[in-house]
Amino acid sequence: METKNTSPWFLLTGLIIGLAIGLIIALLILPVEQQVALPAELSPAAKADYRLMIARAYQANADLLRAQSRLALLADPDPVGALTIQAQALLAEGGADVDARALADLAEQLQKATP
Repeated sequence: METKNTSPWFLLTGLIIGLAIGLIIALLILPVEQQVALPAELSPAAKADYRLMIARAYQANADLLRAQSRLALLADPDPVGALTIQAQALLAEGGADVDARALADLAEQLQKATP
């Protein structure tokens, strides 16, 4: 009975070649692109959506400090004015009254809280 003396080097070389090909594909051919943006870097339309989400969240939990901190991330020079203008524009465009009311309520509460 004759036994074949084969070594497992083919497994190791296959693993190394596979890792090398995987790294080349992951790092050079199809690298991951970061698509994270800070709220201040958003487009005007996305900022409007973000303000609306903040107003809806405030309407749900009435946490004014959290709403203020979220609005501060947008880096608007006048957050109350931005909310008011957005509420008026939403009504002028025929948007939902509920959304315009949420924006206006948040603007009113911010105005009351600001000395």
